[in-house]
Amino acid sequence: MRTVYMTREIRHSLDIRLLHWIVSALKEKEESSTLDSFQIFEFKDGKMINRQEEPKEEKVFEIPFKARKCKVWAVLGFDEMIGEYWTVMYPSEY
Repeated sequence: MRTVYMTREIRHSLDIRLLHWIVSALKEKEESSTLDSFQIFEFKDGKMINRQEEPKEEKVFEIPFKARKCKVWAVLGFDEMIGEYWTVMYPSEY
């Protein structure tokens, strides 16, 4: 699993349980052969919807608690010192 970083806004306002669901989905995605460097997570109606563009794919997860409606992005980056890593952020922070 690649290192996962988060923005300050995510750290302060996103329910830690939702972050856990995002990291679990990223881990699952890394183990498949269909990994896009841009992942979209949308929380609504007791579900987490994970989408990507290339290859086009969508997966729905039932979450066992009520979460506020929001959208979160995970973007794969690269640094020569640490290699590939994920940054989790709100779309407004991009």
